[in-house]
Amino acid sequence: NAFSPNGDGENDVLYVRGHSIKKIEFRIFNRWGEMVFETNDVNIGWDGTYKGKLSDSDVFDYYLNVECVGDEHNQIQGNITVLR
Repeated sequence: NAFSPNGDGENDVLYVRGHSIKKIEFRIFNRWGEMVFETNDVNIGWDGTYKGKLSDSDVFDYYLNVECVGDEHNQIQGNITVLR
């Protein structure tokens, strides 16, 4: 539950990955409750920026709604740490 968007080409972007994903709704919030990232596309990940600026090292909350093949729905929430 951590990633390091530091430009070294390794672990720089946070993606939703899994088998049989049909739809996603992925949101990330900072400690003040501001949404810093949102996507409905598994090919678009969060690069650790907010409003065009690099986020500091911190813990962010995420909320993920996933619809899989076979109409299985899952809601997952947790936190992710940005390491700089």
